[in-house]
Amino acid sequence: MNLRAFTAMGLVALVGLSATGCVAKSSAEAGKFPSKDVHLSVPWGAGGGGDLNARTLAPILEEILGVSVIVENRPGASGSVGMEWLADQNPDGHTIGFVGAELASLQHIGYEVKPESLAAVAQIVSVQAALAVPANSEFKTLADLVSAAKAAPGSLSYSNPGPGSIFEATGNGFQQEAGITLSSVPFDGSAPAVTAAVGGQVDLVIDNLANIDPKVKSGALRYLAVFADERLPALPDVPTAKEAGVDLVNASWNGVAAPKSTSSEVLKTLSDAFKKAVNDPRFIEHAKKTNQEVAYKDAQSLAGYVDEQTELYRAWLTEK
Repeated sequence: MNLRAFTAMGLVALVGLSATGCVAKSSAEAGKFPSKDVHLSVPWGAGGGGDLNARTLAPILEEILGVSVIVENRPGASGSVGMEWLADQNPDGHTIGFVGAELASLQHIGYEVKPESLAAVAQIVSVQAALAVPANSEFKTLADLVSAAKAAPGSLSYSNPGPGSIFEATGNGFQQEAGITLSSVPFDGSAPAVTAAVGGQVDLVIDNLANIDPKVKSGALRYLAVFADERLPALPDVPTAKEAGVDLVNASWNGVAAPKSTSSEVLKTLSDAFKKAVNDPRFIEHAKKTNQEVAYKDAQSLAGYVDEQTELYRAWLTEK
């Protein structure tokens, strides 16, 4: 089966994931929103791409919303800890959180992440997945790595942000498409996964450009491929996996969600605020520097991605 990947372009609204929230209002929502600080949870560790996105957006959102925006990291279990925590919070709009494509992937390996417990707010960015090796690696091309993996199945290891993460899933898809077997070494987040590759604890890392690129620029890592349809303008010298015969394309994304019963009025206020924030020159510059694409989407426009995302990650995480 040829598992052609689809770029994860937005906040995955799985069946039951509310795009509009509940029309019922709490007493807090009946008045002006926001009426107090907004807490923005990040389900990944400090220092990763999602964390930096949140901390770049927070001061911009403060100007737009007129209240403090407090970023709080709640990492664990490939993001499931933070997303499950978010689903249980007061749905008054003052507690919202980042989510990612793990919202679609984790369900396939037994995690109790419940997309139907969240209401979509907005997509912020998307960023292509990539494969990198330590700077002193013997592998100069992706073809070199694939040949070595075929010669000794399971002998090469790759780091990823955790079980069920989209980069473990991407790693599985890579193995299926290339006809190889790698040893997965999951970490609790992208930052330690990338650090493991820098330190030579693994042979390669699969993650997104935002997380890998700083280490490439510092000379600690070296790209072998991006999982894109064509070479990226920002990285014209980095070949695509397709050029080595591995027909795989994938990207990660950051989105924002709120507890499901958050009112539609509050969700619209938040969605509009994020639309302004991601189009602010300060965030655009941040995204450019980290090889991310500013890709705002409102919740309604993302429902069409439900089936393809669910099936894509089911195939990569359950089919061997």
